[in-house]
Amino acid sequence: MGAITYEDGIAILQLIVFPFILVASLFIWKRTGWRVGSKIWRYPFTLSLIRLAGSIATLYSINHETTKVRIAIFVCQLIGIAPLLLAYVGMLRLIDLKKSIPPLLLLLVTLMAFAGLMIGIIGVSTADTTNGYTPGTLSKAAMGLFLAVYVITMLLTTWLFYTHSFTMLRYQKKLFLGTALSAPFLLVRLIFSALGDYTSNKTFSMESLAENNHTSLTAYLCMSVLEEIISMVIAMVFGVSAVLEADFVKPTPEAGREEKPDEV
Repeated sequence: MGAITYEDGIAILQLIVFPFILVASLFIWKRTGWRVGSKIWRYPFTLSLIRLAGSIATLYSINHETTKVRIAIFVCQLIGIAPLLLAYVGMLRLIDLKKSIPPLLLLLVTLMAFAGLMIGIIGVSTADTTNGYTPGTLSKAAMGLFLAVYVITMLLTTWLFYTHSFTMLRYQKKLFLGTALSAPFLLVRLIFSALGDYTSNKTFSMESLAENNHTSLTAYLCMSVLEEIISMVIAMVFGVSAVLEADFVKPTPEAGREEKPDEV
């Protein structure tokens, strides 16, 4: 049996934390309604599954280190950004009770995230890994879309708060707080990935992570894994608190209509 490395320890941390995020997202999803809630809470649920899959692949590589397993780990690292961002787009949908933001705009932001996801997967899976992984044009384009989604989502959230802050219900304010407090951690998470794609600094490269470079793994832990965990824990805590509020309004499939949540 191979030795447990620094990278494996990070994977074990994710295996411990993300099941709790998965359960929390399922609880909020149920309270919101399985059908309408799927546009919001399926994303943190999906992120949890991706992180668990990536962690399992990392631990599997202890005794089965192959190029395909390493690519699977890289893909899991990359595609987690899309559901992470979409979780906050979903929270924005739930905050926007009055439908002040044009639905077409939110749809466009969502499509941008999915486009980044598809382009990123193709970029990683088709990259030449003979001499190590180097981000190509597609990976850089995907990262650019993810950064754009973050900026647009935060601008829309800020605008919504300043235009409706005096009329927001308690549950809306809690969701906004969840987004606002998570935003700095989410930004650092994205900066880490952007530095890996747009610079030649080996500290932030996937290649260095694969080589178990201590400096790179510490940067990955502090700027990616922990930032992502903290941002999602904050979002889930405020999300659970919001749906338990007496004034929580569950959205319905019909445009412009809402109803009180079913009792649980």
